[in-house]
Amino acid sequence: MKFPKIKIHFIFRLIVFWLLYFALFRMLFIIYHHTRIIDGRHSETGLSFLFGFRLDLSAATGAIIIPFILWTFQQFYKSRLIHLLNLGYNFLLIILVSLLSILNLKIYGEWGTLMGARALNYFLTSKEVLPFISLWSVLLLIFSSGICALIGIKFYRRYITNFSSPIENIKMKWAQIILVPAFIIVAFRGGLQNSPIDETNSEYSDYPINNMIATNNIWYLAHTYFDPTADADFDKIKE
Repeated sequence: MKFPKIKIHFIFRLIVFWLLYFALFRMLFIIYHHTRIIDGRHSETGLSFLFGFRLDLSAATGAIIIPFILWTFQQFYKSRLIHLLNLGYNFLLIILVSLLSILNLKIYGEWGTLMGARALNYFLTSKEVLPFISLWSVLLLIFSSGICALIGIKFYRRYITNFSSPIENIKMKWAQIILVPAFIIVAFRGGLQNSPIDETNSEYSDYPINNMIATNNIWYLAHTYFDPTADADFDKIKE
């Protein structure tokens, strides 16, 4: 007996991809900094995947805004150029997320904080940091980021395959064009509550590293870029 293939919308495939990719870097964070986790608290650390889901989903929906716009155009004006723009955007974002997430591991190891906008700027521009960065560290950073990016790109090419598939039913097409943005907006802000979610929504433990593991590092970096006050504690750490 053959079961019919379930057709999953390109956008939702892409959201699942980003959720899994963020989970990969959360796992790498736990493995890389496992010595900082107190014995007997590892099961609690595992809850970070659950409590970090809303920020992961917010970051994932932020990442798919441009692909959704391109997908919408592709439904009406099917073009190889639009396909290549979508492919290039997603590959570039995979590479960037890989680099920033691996760098986040290094910054947490140095200062015990997530990589916010101030921490990233300080790490990249301050002469005080240079003596602590060896050529080996730079090469390892690039190599690790490259491996993660390669995994992400291969996974994308294999499973995110229906970007250009047209929706023949006009009503269904327009329903998705209207409803998907509504879903993106709600998921991006973390729900229908008055205030959008922030990093405090991923806090669930009295053990600080667990809360940092649960906080999506890409979401946190973007948030501190647009709201510098969210990264104010970095000045204390730097001192």
